[in-house]
Amino acid sequence: MATRGRKPKPTVLHELHGTLNATRHANRAGEIEAPGALDPEPPDWMTDSQKDGWRYAIAHAPARLLKPIDRTVLAVWVEAEDRHRRACVAQATLDAKHPIMPMLVPSRRGKAGDLVESPYLRVISRAAETLMRCVGELGFSPASRPRIANPDAGDAASNSPWVQLRVLQGGRPA
Repeated sequence: MATRGRKPKPTVLHELHGTLNATRHANRAGEIEAPGALDPEPPDWMTDSQKDGWRYAIAHAPARLLKPIDRTVLAVWVEAEDRHRRACVAQATLDAKHPIMPMLVPSRRGKAGDLVESPYLRVISRAAETLMRCVGELGFSPASRPRIANPDAGDAASNSPWVQLRVLQGGRPA
């Protein structure tokens, strides 16, 4: 039987995002948690530039967040980042050859002199879309990082003066 509404958020994400509520999330004892830490060494099939991207991502990812099961998502991110970079470099080379009409190339099918959009622009756009899908999953964007609590920060939130404020129901003082 299908359930209605959003899919439940894993407890580990509630913990990382700082939204774990012991009352609401008490019945999650049977949840499976991904064990271990992701190996910092990249897969053998990657190119040298992709291996450099893998090592960079591991070194700069939020601490203790990536698990071995995340290897595929990270590999997709690394490949898309490499493809995006290479397509941008190739497009810049084309633009340098034709500075008057950047991002355009002569058409092979149309009349002589017709210009069409560079095929690198589609590669750049698709790689960027893939990158943006992966960054939220991996905590690699400025928007996704605040949703991940820093386990090294301790109980800094409870020391905030804002924690002591109460929400007034209906806008009236209690």
